[in-house]
Amino acid sequence: MLIAIAGALFLGACSSDDTSSSDNGPVITGPAVVDLSTTAEPSSDSTTGVADASLPISEPAAAETAVTEPAGTTPTTAEPTTTTVAPTTTIAAYDSEIYGESSNWICRGDVADVCDEEYPLTEVASDATLTEVPYAVADDSAVDCFYVYPTVSGDPTFNSDLVADNEIGTTQSQAARFNQECTVYAPLYRSVTAGGLFGSVDGDFATGWRMAYEDVLDAWRYYLANLNQGRPVVILAHSQGSFHVVTLLREEIDPSPSQRDLIVSAIIPGTSFQVAKGDVVGGDTQNMPLCRAADQVGCVITFQTYRASVPPTSGAIFGRPGEETDSACTNPGALAGGPAILDGAFGVSDWVFADPATAPAVETPLVGVPGLVTGECLTTADGYNYLGVTVNADPTDARGDDIPGDGAPNWGLHTIDMNVAQDTLIDLVQTQVAAYQN
Repeated sequence: MLIAIAGALFLGACSSDDTSSSDNGPVITGPAVVDLSTTAEPSSDSTTGVADASLPISEPAAAETAVTEPAGTTPTTAEPTTTTVAPTTTIAAYDSEIYGESSNWICRGDVADVCDEEYPLTEVASDATLTEVPYAVADDSAVDCFYVYPTVSGDPTFNSDLVADNEIGTTQSQAARFNQECTVYAPLYRSVTAGGLFGSVDGDFATGWRMAYEDVLDAWRYYLANLNQGRPVVILAHSQGSFHVVTLLREEIDPSPSQRDLIVSAIIPGTSFQVAKGDVVGGDTQNMPLCRAADQVGCVITFQTYRASVPPTSGAIFGRPGEETDSACTNPGALAGGPAILDGAFGVSDWVFADPATAPAVETPLVGVPGLVTGECLTTADGYNYLGVTVNADPTDARGDDIPGDGAPNWGLHTIDMNVAQDTLIDLVQTQVAAYQN
């Protein structure tokens, strides 16, 4: 198995330059994805503001070991402390040299940061009518979101440092808008960088991947013991972050009743989460099933986005089944199965309108295109499960007839996994939180 990396879709940033910046920090807008089977230089995608690189790994065997057999550490043994919500759980005391410092978090509930801001969206109807959607940050939320970002670091080392750069814009794009429902916690971690995955810097993949995962594990344990205070948790991640969260679920959370009791859901697109064939559990987790109803909690939402007309083919990373397992797909708009409209959040760009020159001015950093995108979990002849996206184009209306986000062959719409259904996911989290609290 090769490892995916995904980049940042910054709110409203659509520059074609190699890098862009904002008041909230620089955001990579290139390179775009390249075919894993080649070593060609990646090219930029100027229509989306997305940075993503499908980078060839020189030693696939090492990469597979790093993902499927991560080395976790034994949980710290200490006197447990009792939390304050039902069901009553016990979380062991834990300290961290890294995550005890608030500077090593992009977002943390006790610090003012980018996850405290508003990121409003304007819906663009088929007749070009604009409707700004009300936005309110849940300042005193009783729910947390714990987010692990994908590979976006351009640091010239195999693993990134703990200084936030591109990670800020990615967090804003993928996770910050969940602040309408939860308090967002986003730790910095020493992710494997784009250079590390592309092979432009020296390093051992298994060692670097383990370092990244152990930071995520360290941050999670510190968060639970010191910051969570018994609140229910939604886990969010994408691409490299999702691979690490799969390991976290398998090795740390799923075996622990105390931790499982706190989980509202784990939303982990852009990976290949495994379940027993024909089942909703039994692969990467033995207790936490796939979510199959909007009011189900303690479950997993996972998908890998491709155009329905361009499904994954043999050799694709995302959606790949195991020898004895299936790679799962859950449609955020229809957890029980079947097609559903997906409501996303995209940076404002020319593709939204059929005639950008006469388009009305959008005043928010984001747009939604209600009714334009339909998603359905589909299966290929060789067993790949994926979220097939169909664009409901109408050449007679005022909107554009397609969406951006395509990567290299066999990578589908990986760059927009977290954006193509973002508002659908936020609505789903709201329903799940209500079910958890009742």
